[in-house]
Amino acid sequence: MNKFFKIFLFFSGFIIALISITFLLNPRFFTSFGLMYGPGIQDFSKSLTGGYNLYRNSAHEVFIAPDNGWSDEDAIIPAKVIKVNAYEEFIIAERQGLKRRRPNDSLDTYEIPDKNIKDYWILNTEKNYVLKNLKSNDFKRKLDSLKIPETELIGIYEY
Repeated sequence: MNKFFKIFLFFSGFIIALISITFLLNPRFFTSFGLMYGPGIQDFSKSLTGGYNLYRNSAHEVFIAPDNGWSDEDAIIPAKVIKVNAYEEFIIAERQGLKRRRPNDSLDTYEIPDKNIKDYWILNTEKNYVLKNLKSNDFKRKLDSLKIPETELIGIYEY
């Protein structure tokens, strides 16, 4: 029995050494087994009004969409929403624009925030339409015309 135990320990040590060397040479080794995938610790969804949710799927993928899925016909507010609030059937949001990280590289489609682009959106959940890409003055005028009281927009993490 002692002989089998020694053989078991030898092979166990060999396998652990092999895994350790593989990991040292390629730290992404374990991701191929699904051990490092899944939602991040800060990913969430928050209920808004009219059956819509605020979704955060990654640092830059923060958007507003219906909670039961959506299609091209559904009004949504695309990424990157940074502030939001709701009033009756309206969802109002401030959005930061995104730009491609490397515009000259056609294979790199990852987008990062563009600090020069901020706009405002007003989504009517009952009538399924969205007023988009509004500048600050246009946004305030639209709020007045829709009889939406001037409402403070709240950061997505405080909402």
